[in-house]
Amino acid sequence: MRHAFLLLVLLCLAPWVQAASVNPKRLQAVEGGTTYRLQEAWSMQEKAATFTLKPGDYLVRFEDAQALYLVGPDGCADLHVVPPKQPEMANTQTFPCGIYLPKDAAKPASFFFVRGKAPRYAELGPVVNAIIKSGEGSFDFPTSRRGDARLRALLVPMPCGAGC
Repeated sequence: MRHAFLLLVLLCLAPWVQAASVNPKRLQAVEGGTTYRLQEAWSMQEKAATFTLKPGDYLVRFEDAQALYLVGPDGCADLHVVPPKQPEMANTQTFPCGIYLPKDAAKPASFFFVRGKAPRYAELGPVVNAIIKSGEGSFDFPTSRRGDARLRALLVPMPCGAGC
């Protein structure tokens, strides 16, 4: 019964997760892409979560017709959660991340997490595990608000790459 409920929850969430993520396999890879430097930490808050991108170099690794996808250094994003009713349970996790940079300079940038390798749950069966595995490496946009002009303003293209 528990497994059936979990499967139902996963199937209900699947359209939402798909809408808020991009699979880099569907993007065009960029060789020798431009490096953008995030000059200072950038944060945003949504409900009980604070998302923070660390300063550093973000490299253009993928693109599509609308945007460039910059991938940051390992552990470039922190997610800090403080449950309102249980602040003693506050927790911070670090994730690989990137920045969605629209080619239209008037549009704001967004951030994403890079989904890591998922554990395998034998009790869920091969179909559910295949669904989970198919999302590995995807770019997940974790907030309801897309785009931040300040994030875009903090990005500076580096003319000589990351070694500047």
